[in-house]
Amino acid sequence: MHRAAFASFGCLRQRSAGLAILTAATIGPLHGQQAATACKLLQVSELEAAIGGKASATPTGFKQSVPGTMTLDECSVVLKGSGQTHPVSIRIVTDLPMDGAEAIKLRNTGEARESQWTVAGAKLEQSTVGSAICILAGRPNVASHTTCSIPRGKGYVEVDVIGSVAELPSMAKVGALAQKAVSRL
Repeated sequence: MHRAAFASFGCLRQRSAGLAILTAATIGPLHGQQAATACKLLQVSELEAAIGGKASATPTGFKQSVPGTMTLDECSVVLKGSGQTHPVSIRIVTDLPMDGAEAIKLRNTGEARESQWTVAGAKLEQSTVGSAICILAGRPNVASHTTCSIPRGKGYVEVDVIGSVAELPSMAKVGALAQKAVSRL
């Protein structure tokens, strides 16, 4: 079971957005799609203050269920300023076939094992910030992430900030945002 679970959740962060897009494309227009609860967890002004920059547009969100896999409730906003761009996603993942803490650990362990973190300029750090399990992973010239996730039963809540490896916000900042988001559920 461990190996199968690892394969299922090794790249959950990268797959979640792609899975939702693929599902939407497969089933056509999403009539009756629910509004994202995730957009109510953090104010744009809180994200701007913690990460820097200004929102380039109103946050957008969706809630999508993939039977037998998960329910993904996601809100996204892009912060721009001082030559930096930081897409930010707030996610509520539920209905996983395993405990949320186990899913986060499997995903982060799988990511940490990737050989891409051994190249010059690459950065991989993991830490716990309060109740948030955080990972900062990046390398030059590719989108890099600071992601902090808080387990909740068969799911988790997470804040994921994308940017260049040299300009990623700290795990402390993103972990604090994740804790604030969970406190509002």
